[in-house]
Amino acid sequence: MKRILIPLLLLTMLFVSLSAAAEGNTMAFDRKVNTVFEGETLQTVLNRSGSPAQGEVTYVSSNQKVATVDEAGVVTGVSKGQATITATVQVEKKTYRAQLNVTVARKVTAVSVNTSRLAVYTADDPKVAGLLSADGDSTLPVLVLPTRKSAELKITVEPKDATNRSVTLSTTDETVARVRGSSITSAAPGETVVTVASASNPEVNTQLRVLVVQPVTGMKPTVKNPRASVGGQIALGVEVTPANATIPGIAWSSSDERLATVDADGVVTGLKRGTVRIIASATDGSGVRANISVQVVQSAEQITLDKQELTVDVSRTGMLTATVLPRDTNDKSVVWSSSDESIAKVSAGGRVTGVRVGSCVITCTSKEAGTVQATALVHVQQPVTKVHLNEVPMVFVNDTWQLSASVEPITATNPTLAFTSSKPDVLSVDEAGIMRGLKAGEVYVTATATDGSRRSSRIRVKVAPHATGVHMRRHTAYIDVGETATAGAVFEPENAGNKNMSWEIENTAIATVTGNSNQARITGRALGDTVLLGVTEDGGFQTSMLVKVGNWEKSLRFVMAEMSGKHDFLIEVKNVGTLPVSNIKVEITAFDDDNDPIAINEKNGSNVVTGTFKRTLSPGKTTDMYQWSFPDYHRPENDRIARFVAKIVSFQIDNDWVKTIRERNRPKMEYRIN
Repeated sequence: MKRILIPLLLLTMLFVSLSAAAEGNTMAFDRKVNTVFEGETLQTVLNRSGSPAQGEVTYVSSNQKVATVDEAGVVTGVSKGQATITATVQVEKKTYRAQLNVTVARKVTAVSVNTSRLAVYTADDPKVAGLLSADGDSTLPVLVLPTRKSAELKITVEPKDATNRSVTLSTTDETVARVRGSSITSAAPGETVVTVASASNPEVNTQLRVLVVQPVTGMKPTVKNPRASVGGQIALGVEVTPANATIPGIAWSSSDERLATVDADGVVTGLKRGTVRIIASATDGSGVRANISVQVVQSAEQITLDKQELTVDVSRTGMLTATVLPRDTNDKSVVWSSSDESIAKVSAGGRVTGVRVGSCVITCTSKEAGTVQATALVHVQQPVTKVHLNEVPMVFVNDTWQLSASVEPITATNPTLAFTSSKPDVLSVDEAGIMRGLKAGEVYVTATATDGSRRSSRIRVKVAPHATGVHMRRHTAYIDVGETATAGAVFEPENAGNKNMSWEIENTAIATVTGNSNQARITGRALGDTVLLGVTEDGGFQTSMLVKVGNWEKSLRFVMAEMSGKHDFLIEVKNVGTLPVSNIKVEITAFDDDNDPIAINEKNGSNVVTGTFKRTLSPGKTTDMYQWSFPDYHRPENDRIARFVAKIVSFQIDNDWVKTIRERNRPKMEYRIN
């Protein structure tokens, strides 16, 4: 009779199973509808058939700090992150569930372009105003590009933690300019508008008017071998090619305005004898220019000295060189003399020797024409023998710092110092020794005596940015009563120069805090929750984290610590706490039959190895003995493990906080092999 009942029972169960499947009892979310922005809503799509379609649906969010859900399945984004929405239907005695992972995204609020290094003008700038279309947007900046040239845009997207910071570039006329990535490439003369828009919400964008011009490709001077006399003028000109250049304007400049100046029309005025380079530059951004060498001649008879003033050290020499003008003078011989030979002497060749500290006049007289003279003031000085430059702790970006420097001896005639920076783009320094931080980095600042002694001193200066913000590295600290642990704050930017902070605890009965850097040392005092508050010394930026003081070290205990016949460790640990944990680490210390340490660590040869259980262990659950990893474990070859001691040393709470158990509180289990 029993043999007949068993097959009938199996057939009945199979029939029930097939009937249930035939009914098509399904309930599932449409997973394509799973993203919502902060502050916005999303109507989830729940597909139901069979019995689940009959019952009332209840919705629950796994993390209401990230997203909430109402009774109609409408999700509201609260804060950037992810949450799981669970839908439940109870039909008679059966419960149906469906889950949907919802991503709450942070919107882009602003897109901007840094145009500081581009040829950008306002629409009313005379250089471009006549070239722009009248119906264009006059409020947009105008980027001028020669044909077949590219401009790389430096784009900034705010906020920095927006979920999708990607941007797209588009142009209203690809025959004028094309876009690719963050680059604009000109194609043909004309005008277009380039839009830089957020990829996730294109309504956030910025625009540039792009004016593509036919560039100047060449310049040819129209005046050959130009010469100008001192006080005279000469007009220069250049022939611009091609003739149809969109902006044929020329900007004129002089390489040495002590010799000659040039006005906007290319008219050169000679000021001093010599050769000067006059530069004609295209104003269309093409970079084309022509260099014209202009000789300025001195027509009057005179003697010029290479130095109007000369400084020499006591017992050292300096040289004065005389030039007799005009150059075709038959007799260019001169006579040198000193107004006080007890201060300085001068040789027939113009070599000056310092005798004692003081000043005198050296005169150079034409031997033929005694009324034609030139003089130089000579200073005989006590030279600098040593330069002292005090160390500088740090200079912040956009801040200034006054250098402190001195020279030896204090009787030095000229104690003036010249200051230089090894990286002027990182740190600038002016003639008064005032430094200004420009960007993060390290430079060498040198102070050099200006008296010609070549004495100098050098210091290293660090330039760092001010703090612009701060946040905690972890969101929650799990501290035991009587335990002290460190919680770190991350500065924005991370290379901020001043990382000093002040810390306080809202409820000092639960926990206390010490420290003045970005590392706060928290000590648990009593069971409970409180908040750690931190304020940066630089900028006064604030951050906080939740502090939970409990008996977290007692969250785990050993269930088993044994060894298999293959000399593998079999460990079982139970979560007796209230929170899920992960990355449990166990330390194994092994001994041989003589109770001596036995080498089991192939990495360092010690008798200690560490094992890790990486999975999440929920409260009340026990680890699987075969899911432990002992990467450095090496089985003894000629000896055996007679005894080992296992200790739980650390674990991770909330996938965030690493809990290292204090030595005295570490759960321990010993195993002896018979």
